[in-house]
Amino acid sequence: MQVTQWNQVIYSDLRKVLAEPFFWLILLAPFLLGWGLHYLLPYLATQFQRFNLADYYPIIVALFILTPPLYYGVVLGLLVLEEKDENVLLAVAVTPIKLRNYLFARVAVYTLVSLPLIAVVHELIGVIEIETTELILVAVAASLNTPLVVLLLAAFCKNQLEGFVIGKGMSPLILLPLATFFVPDYWHLLCGILPTYWPIIAYYTAVSETGSVWFFGFAVMMALLVQMLAIWWLYRRFERSLTAA
Repeated sequence: MQVTQWNQVIYSDLRKVLAEPFFWLILLAPFLLGWGLHYLLPYLATQFQRFNLADYYPIIVALFILTPPLYYGVVLGLLVLEEKDENVLLAVAVTPIKLRNYLFARVAVYTLVSLPLIAVVHELIGVIEIETTELILVAVAASLNTPLVVLLLAAFCKNQLEGFVIGKGMSPLILLPLATFFVPDYWHLLCGILPTYWPIIAYYTAVSETGSVWFFGFAVMMALLVQMLAIWWLYRRFERSLTAA
């Protein structure tokens, strides 16, 4: 894909996002959540007398640092669904640009933007300390949620309306792995089939006092592997959905 074509694709997306207030809200949501939790969590910790809320900080922060790649993935996913509904993607598929390159250019930009925002949101919340190297590795692993969400919406939805419905129903992808922190021993590893599980468990291992360096490395590698396999499968399904249409 030539540089001029790449620039045209990105500029087109930027123009659509800037013209839609709803997209602005989604893009700004991670910053607002991070800033709000920075003040809300310490306040709530002083209000609860029967248990120590600080013990649950890792779970809470693990949830919210995933918001940038998920939200940015939803934005791009809805844009792709609009083009899918208007048969734009079918037209792209028969041009020299190639559909794969067309999607890669867009997904790459949104992923690269969401990647540093994971660290930014973590530092905005500011209630947990973590080694910089470990935070970077967690951010890299979690950033793959962006293409994952894009292709999940593109593969299973026909239009933006269905995309909104599926988008609202994706909470189990995060909440289920978080719930496994209350499961004794290592039974929570059974949730390893969920792509969102591994970035969360990698972060939790990094900030846990009993976390193993070896298991942290294993969790990061599994996050990359499982998510890339899921992305590949979703893309193949997405291609088949286009031809079927």
